[in-house]
Amino acid sequence: MQELQRKYAQLQLLKQQLNTLLEEKMMIDERVAEIVNSMDALKNLEKVKEGDEIWSGLGSGSFLNSAVKDTAKVLVSVGAGILIKEDRARAIEILQSRLDELNKIDKELVAEINKFSDQASKTESELQKLAEDEEKKKPKQ
Repeated sequence: MQELQRKYAQLQLLKQQLNTLLEEKMMIDERVAEIVNSMDALKNLEKVKEGDEIWSGLGSGSFLNSAVKDTAKVLVSVGAGILIKEDRARAIEILQSRLDELNKIDKELVAEINKFSDQASKTESELQKLAEDEEKKKPKQ
């Protein structure tokens, strides 16, 4: 019975760790999508002319109708709340570098998720077998 309780606790811990990894994966997926959208927007700026009106994102799903003055230079975050002015091509390179790093992290995370998932499945099978063995030990009435 003690082994059964130990396996159950182990399974719960594995599931908790797996859920944490899955949440982290979701955050990375969201960040990847955000970067891809930003890169697409930067690439599409080539089609925009000075004076054209566009909707500019303010964050949190809010937008402002604005007139374009310059499509050659953009502000790019370099971390810690610091923005630098870069030309469009360089900004795309910076975002591509971030995307490559996130894809690398995502690949490692998927490997960890698979590892924990396999361990959880194995532990669940062991738990099932232990429960069946305990059931067989009970006296029949």
